Amino acid sequence: MDKDNQRLFSLTYILLTCINLLTALGYSMIATIISPYAVTLGAGLTLAGTLSGIFSLSALVIRPFSGMALDILDKRNICLLSTLLMGVSFAGYAIAPNIAVMLFFRILHGMAFGINGTAILVLISEVLPEKRLGEGIGYFGLGQIVAQIIGPNAGIAIKGRLGYQSLFFLIAGLTLLSVGLLLLIKRRKPGTEKAFKEKRPFSRKNILAKECLVYALVGGLFSLGNGVTTSFLVLVGEERNISGIGIFFTVNAVVLLVMRLLMGRVIDRIGLGIIVNISLALTAVSMFFLGISQGLLLFLAAGVLKAAGQGGGQISLQSACIRKVEPARVGIATSTYFIGADIGQGLGPVLGGRISEAYSYRWMYLGTAVLMLLGILVFNLYEAKNRRLVSEAAGI
Repeated sequence: MDKDNQRLFSLTYILLTCINLLTALGYSMIATIISPYAVTLGAGLTLAGTLSGIFSLSALVIRPFSGMALDILDKRNICLLSTLLMGVSFAGYAIAPNIAVMLFFRILHGMAFGINGTAILVLISEVLPEKRLGEGIGYFGLGQIVAQIIGPNAGIAIKGRLGYQSLFFLIAGLTLLSVGLLLLIKRRKPGTEKAFKEKRPFSRKNILAKECLVYALVGGLFSLGNGVTTSFLVLVGEERNISGIGIFFTVNAVVLLVMRLLMGRVIDRIGLGIIVNISLALTAVSMFFLGISQGLLLFLAAGVLKAAGQGGGQISLQSACIRKVEPARVGIATSTYFIGADIGQGLGPVLGGRISEAYSYRWMYLGTAVLMLLGILVFNLYEAKNRRLVSEAAGI
């Protein structure tokens, strides 16, 4: 069936969106308690932080190879296996007797999560109508935003009432429910997947989509800003004696949810350049506000602007990466985009910590704002180069 004639809310799309919600919810429910749990197993604060961060590193390492595998092997089976391994990881957290075992399951979880996120988005792209790709990805991402809103508080509440082990087993059960939903998705008809021997040999081209690298870099800037904000905002609030700073995250998540609902349709109708430029500018202003703010109101304004920028920028760049390549390389393009996000999310706290320690939180956020403005420059230079190449190819 022609993708342009397919409806948006097909059964496969709905099932994948529900699976995405369940896996994102599991991640969000434990994100704030992994370090405290590591301490209960005997880890010091440095080791507990390392245990938390090794998750992102594991996801980053596996991303390029997951994209290549998705373009070679059965996508549903890869998604199924990675989801199952996430369930095993959650159960492993519950039974881990020491830090060494916990570290093993943390690495396993990060790798499975990295594969799973790429696989689900690739599966989604296959069932979305081409002209509604941005809209479909926007709605699909709602699960992650909902998980961000309810997951952390739900995880803390369940841990407080039932304990760490019960929480981990509960999330393992939710993840296994995702496995059941995946089994309801029909496999592609025989012949639609090329045999392994017909695929391209292992090479850099097959683990990175060169044509998507700039989009991944720009997308990574949004993740960098997110990492800086998530890691240090509470400390900034304490330093500036601003009570109720946690409201920032609620406002940010709610606005991001609204943006996901509204921006999908807009992205498919407005040019990529307009959306990305506006998104980067809004995010730069939000970082500037965070740098200079001495009161809660300006912090909340920053939360609104940050969500507006992130919501529009990330969806549009994800869609652009998928559109940039031929269908046989969608997996590689998707993993390339997520590599940028992983690097940004990982580098943000590291660079932010060094800048704030050497200078101040103010300069950390102002420096992040400058990076966003540099992102506008890089993006527009790249787009101008692309337009020039297209014009030359057309003989204009």
